[in-house]
Amino acid sequence: MKPLLVLLAGAALAAGPSASAWAQPGVSGAGATSAPARADTLPAPPPPEVALRASQPSVASRVRAVILTVANGEKAEPPARSAFLNCSPVGGSHPSAEKACAWLNRAGVDPSALRVNAAEPCTMIYAPVTVTASGIWDGKYFQFGRTFGNDCELKSAAGALFDF
Repeated sequence: MKPLLVLLAGAALAAGPSASAWAQPGVSGAGATSAPARADTLPAPPPPEVALRASQPSVASRVRAVILTVANGEKAEPPARSAFLNCSPVGGSHPSAEKACAWLNRAGVDPSALRVNAAEPCTMIYAPVTVTASGIWDGKYFQFGRTFGNDCELKSAAGALFDF
């Protein structure tokens, strides 16, 4: 919305002021017009420093912070372990923060990207592991969870993301 307002303000500046935009209804005298103010007239544009600030991305749109949990079983509560991952700048309590952030950048925090890699063989032993991820990515809140058949399937699908 802010870029649209900046664009509209720029268009208003380029067009210049119109007589009806500057006329004040009910004011008579030299130089005043008796025409009523038009409803389709744009308001005065903001000062250039405000327009410049509005065109720059906000701090919230650059936030990339995630809380990851791993729970034994088919339920996400209580988690067996958890980690905080910050990807802008890279850091947090995750032991492989750079690898995990790279995975999230590739996947775009899409839970459907957590697919088990068939090239990595895993045993057919059912020992479910449930993972969750919730946080803010580029200014938008996201949350997802998924249960894998065992720890091997989890590592095959998510790599270093839940390896903590």
